[in-house]
Amino acid sequence: MTFTVVKAESCLVGGLVVPGAEPGVFGESGDLTDFTLERLRLRKIRDLMAVFTCHPRVGWSAVFGYRLDDPDDLETGDSMIRVGERYAARFVPDGPSPDLYKDLWRQVEMAEKEGVINRTYTQELAVIPERGEPVLYISVV
Repeated sequence: MTFTVVKAESCLVGGLVVPGAEPGVFGESGDLTDFTLERLRLRKIRDLMAVFTCHPRVGWSAVFGYRLDDPDDLETGDSMIRVGERYAARFVPDGPSPDLYKDLWRQVEMAEKEGVINRTYTQELAVIPERGEPVLYISVV
């Protein structure tokens, strides 16, 4: 496991909503998630962000998109979400892997199972660059 606890600053993310998308390796929402990611790549969005949010009444959803410097930068038809300031476990890949993104989520699951982190299950942020390694910010207590 390769993670550090950081104070993550708030940010705005604009993009497309995928209802029912839970944090982790894409399960039931996988086809819709893949379709959404393809649409974003066609729009020439290089560095993708995924914000997973849980609402007590409706469950998980995600916004896949791009970081916004200003709300006025939001593309017509896209949704916007504010990621609040919080403490987060910042996970980075801990070695070569055929799928770095899946490896990161395995690290999160292992850290939680071993009691190394206590997740809040509020907002999880994945940074998926076009080149380079993905990073996960997992909200912790």
